[in-house]
Amino acid sequence: MDFKSLLSTLFYSPDLGIFLGIFVVYAAIALFIVLIVHIPRLRDFFSSFNGIHGTFYSPAATMFALLAAFMGASLVSSFNSHTESINQERTALLLYVDFINNTPLLANQNLQYQVKQYLQSAIEEEWPLLEHEKISRNTGELFQGIFLKTLKIAPAFEGTQAGRELAKVLDSWYEARAKRLSYRWKHIEILRWGVLFMVAFLLQLSVAATHLASSKRAMSLSMGITTALIISVITPLALNVNHYSGLLQVSKMPFEEVYAVLSEQFNDDR
Repeated sequence: MDFKSLLSTLFYSPDLGIFLGIFVVYAAIALFIVLIVHIPRLRDFFSSFNGIHGTFYSPAATMFALLAAFMGASLVSSFNSHTESINQERTALLLYVDFINNTPLLANQNLQYQVKQYLQSAIEEEWPLLEHEKISRNTGELFQGIFLKTLKIAPAFEGTQAGRELAKVLDSWYEARAKRLSYRWKHIEILRWGVLFMVAFLLQLSVAATHLASSKRAMSLSMGITTALIISVITPLALNVNHYSGLLQVSKMPFEEVYAVLSEQFNDDR
């Protein structure tokens, strides 16, 4: 398994699996460093490095903090863009429903109920599939059906203000849905994650290097605090990679709100 596959497996695991994966790796590294430094046969070798200044770990700590902040900003930006695309589709749906409700030629075409069916399918069928980079065929067919039915009547509005408004609403809905679905593709920045993991490891080494003259208990405490810091920073970042599961996931509430509104108007099966 290559590094990319390893990261994909980690980031798209359940939250507990992500935490345990990061915890086990860095806790094992810290334990290994403490144990190997205090092996009697190697004690003289490591003692020859005594005298390293106590601030030696500062560059590694600063670099780790900067990289984590940069990675966090990138992940949050992606998450916010995904959330924005969901809100944009909700807005487009509401505008479309409002338009057909106030347009006699479209109001009696049962399009409102079809939008309700589309939302139900998007929430219940398509949403769980997006985590696996798939889309629902049924949801896509409902979406296409609404568009085709609307476009058949659209020529009646040609050259009118209503026609221009309808075109704008349909374009915004199509673009918002396409943008939302584009986030189903797994995208992991291998280089950035690799550098972040490596700097975290170097931070552990630098902390150990400044405590070579200390007792085993003092080094263990320092390594424990540093490792806890690394885990507490990297874990939330890793949880933010997968937008469709876990504690940090995009909300389908905007769709559920529109569905609730339509359900009040169309609570019968047709």
